[in-house]
Amino acid sequence: MGSKTLLGRTQDDLSISAVIKESITKDDQGVRKRAVTGHDVTFRVSALLSLNSGSSTTQLDRDDVIAMALNTGSAAVVAVTYSCAGGDTYTCNAVITGYSESSSADPETDTTVSLDLQSTGAFTKSA
Repeated sequence: MGSKTLLGRTQDDLSISAVIKESITKDDQGVRKRAVTGHDVTFRVSALLSLNSGSSTTQLDRDDVIAMALNTGSAAVVAVTYSCAGGDTYTCNAVITGYSESSSADPETDTTVSLDLQSTGAFTKSA
């Protein structure tokens, strides 16, 4: 996300839904015509986060992610790179639509977070 990675990803979920435009015209004798005009792409990312990764220039810590989740306007848009082992890499711009965090009183248990993101434009295969 942006120019940094989430620390300790435990699961990524990707969902792609077609955006469909319907029309009914007299010329088509009332038969519905459907066309795909785009796609809604959503992500859910679960990760283990350090409370503060210090001055890491490559990994997001908890406070970085909370700050990103609270952004508004154009600052809320983040660049996302999505890839799976052995698969192609895809990119898009997205906004964080949900953030949840779970932390234990046990100091040995890592804080976990879940992020929901929705693309704001094309989801394209990287060259």
